[in-house]
Amino acid sequence: MAISPFNKQQLLPLSTLMTLVVVTVLTLLSLLLRQPAIETDLLQRSRQALAEAGLPADMIRFNGRDGILIGSIASEAEAQRLQAVVASVYGVRAVKNRLIPASTTGQQEPADPPPTPSSGLYKPSRQYPIEQVDLSAIQFDYSKAELDAVAITALQGITAELQKHPSMRIEVSAHTDNQGTALGNMAVTQARAEVIRNYLLSQGVEARQVKAKGYGSTRPVASNDSDEGMQQNRRIEITVLQE
Repeated sequence: MAISPFNKQQLLPLSTLMTLVVVTVLTLLSLLLRQPAIETDLLQRSRQALAEAGLPADMIRFNGRDGILIGSIASEAEAQRLQAVVASVYGVRAVKNRLIPASTTGQQEPADPPPTPSSGLYKPSRQYPIEQVDLSAIQFDYSKAELDAVAITALQGITAELQKHPSMRIEVSAHTDNQGTALGNMAVTQARAEVIRNYLLSQGVEARQVKAKGYGSTRPVASNDSDEGMQQNRRIEITVLQE
C-alpha cells in the first residue's frame, strides 16, 4: 500500500521528535555519569585557586557545577573574597555562600599545627588502634580523588571504630610525594581527604568526629629519591584528636 504525500509529512516530524528524545536521553545519561569527575575537577581547581590567593582552601564543596562555601571564616570581607575566587574558576556555574563570620559564632577553629619541613621525615602517631588500621590499600590515580571498592573495604575498620567510640574525634590526612607543584599537591590531597571524610559520614559517622586535611608533600615518611619511598609517601593517615 503506497503512503500518500500527506502521510509522509506526518511521519517525518514524528521520526525527528523520536531522534531528539533519544539524543536528549543519551546526553542526560552522559552528564550523570560524568558528574563525579566534573565535581572532582572543579574542586581541585577551585582549591588551587584559593591557595594561590592566600585563602583557606578547605571550605568549598560542589554539587555538580555549583559550589557551596561552608564553615567559619574570619570576616565577611574574606567570605566575599572566597566566593569571588571560586566564581572565577572556569566551569563553575554558581557559588552559594554559607560561611559564618567568626565574630558571630564567638569561636574559631583551632589553628592547624605547622607542617613538618620537607627536609625531615615525619613520624605518624600509632598510639591508638584506629591509627594502626592498615590503609595502604587506599590508592588514587594521578591527580584524582575517587575511592574504589578496595579503598572502601579498607575504610570499614575506621567506620567501625568511630561508631564504637562516638566521642572520638580524628583527622583524616592525605599525603603525596614531591612530584608536581606544592599548591597542586595541597589541593589534590585536600580533595582526597575530603572524599574519605564524606564516605565515612555517608556510613553514619557523625560530622563532628572527622576532620579532613591535605598536607601535600610536606610530611614525607620516606625519601622521595626512590620509587619505593615515593610510594610510601602517597598515603592516608588517621590521627586521633580526642578520645
